[in-house]
Amino acid sequence: MWLAEAAQERLLFDPLLADTHHCGVFQTVPRRSLHEGRLRPTAVLVSHRHPDHFDVPSLHQLAQRYPDVPLFSPDPLVLRTARALGFEDTRSLVAGDVVALPGVRLTATVSLAKDEWGLIVATDDGAVWNQVDTVLRDAAHVRAVAAQGCARLGRPGIDLALVRWQPMHEIAAQLGRHIAFPYDTYADLLEQVVATGATAIVPNACGASHVPAFGWLDSIVYPVSPQRFLQDMANFEADIDGFPALLGAQYLLDDGEVDFDPHGGSHLVAHRDDATDPRRYRPLAIPPLRDANPNGHPEGTTRPAVAAWVEEDLVPALVEVYPGLGIESPLKFVLEAQFEDALDAFTIVVGRDGASVERASAPDWDAIVLVAGSLLWEVIAGRRGWGDVLLAGALRSQVRAYAPFNGTVRTLPLAPIFLYYALPYERSFERAVAWEIEQVIGR
Repeated sequence: MWLAEAAQERLLFDPLLADTHHCGVFQTVPRRSLHEGRLRPTAVLVSHRHPDHFDVPSLHQLAQRYPDVPLFSPDPLVLRTARALGFEDTRSLVAGDVVALPGVRLTATVSLAKDEWGLIVATDDGAVWNQVDTVLRDAAHVRAVAAQGCARLGRPGIDLALVRWQPMHEIAAQLGRHIAFPYDTYADLLEQVVATGATAIVPNACGASHVPAFGWLDSIVYPVSPQRFLQDMANFEADIDGFPALLGAQYLLDDGEVDFDPHGGSHLVAHRDDATDPRRYRPLAIPPLRDANPNGHPEGTTRPAVAAWVEEDLVPALVEVYPGLGIESPLKFVLEAQFEDALDAFTIVVGRDGASVERASAPDWDAIVLVAGSLLWEVIAGRRGWGDVLLAGALRSQVRAYAPFNGTVRTLPLAPIFLYYALPYERSFERAVAWEIEQVIGR
């Protein structure tokens, strides 16, 4: 979350007012509470639908206090949600658009990732590029996007950039991928930071750790600390000033120069917990999955509902997808739902003649999923999206689906997580957002 004061405008980016987000999977670092009434935004900007940027309870709080403040986003789901929560003025802002406010000009910048953008804010004092989670191809692409954005705003270049910097392993462990240090990815990120052309930078986003129930992922997901990144940048390109992303700090842009005040925004912070940052990169062990059952659902409710979903939704979905996989022999899909006190295993054998289900875990599987049972139930019930469960490390998957024939081995086009065939990833998220809206409006 960032608050940008420019001329008479107060632009609030990706508001996150509480300590936790992503349905309780993540907590802010450091944990804090804010003086919400002191934010006084004149515009709210939501970059994309990921829940660490698009937080429904926070938007509801702001809509109750500032219903007439315009909210900008490139994402139709965000705009629909904002209207449902009480924002009266919602506006689409996609890559290439320019918005003129009193004394301030804004333009959205492109991202290769779906439904995202970055934003350049310009005044007569300079230009700031908030990259958010923008994904660009390489350094040349970054230079081109920065130049195009500055040209739209009549600025010669970027003065301050809030940059992408963390080569995260968000779902590598869950899908059995490499969790060793990503040298090439990190080198490319450093090159892209330099390519912004900014004379000063601040590491952007990645300001969260997992809550204790899912804390083991803190030793895998974040390969670089903010301090190490700034040190690396100082060695990589000495002509760029690097400032830490501190809660309550202020970064003042005046005639192209950046002045850093570590306490300049402290009046917005009501409390901060300066406990040690739990994120320590030690990718040496992956613990067995357990069901933390954070919302205390009784297994008498969740286990029968999961079993029914397997029979009524998952099995038909796998039967439907099977013909497109281009194989004649049956495939074995194993689902293990780990509850607090029980493990429910299902082997779904799918072939040309349909499917059968056995309440056991076949060792000779073609695809296997292990998931926390209570969280699976919440997804099925529309209370949580797949992304929450996956990023919590409570949804794990492996695929070894292949077809050897006539001297070759062909990999089958099977989704990495076969549960998505029964309930697509985006659909699960949209249902969860609708449920969140009902919860906050009904309070």
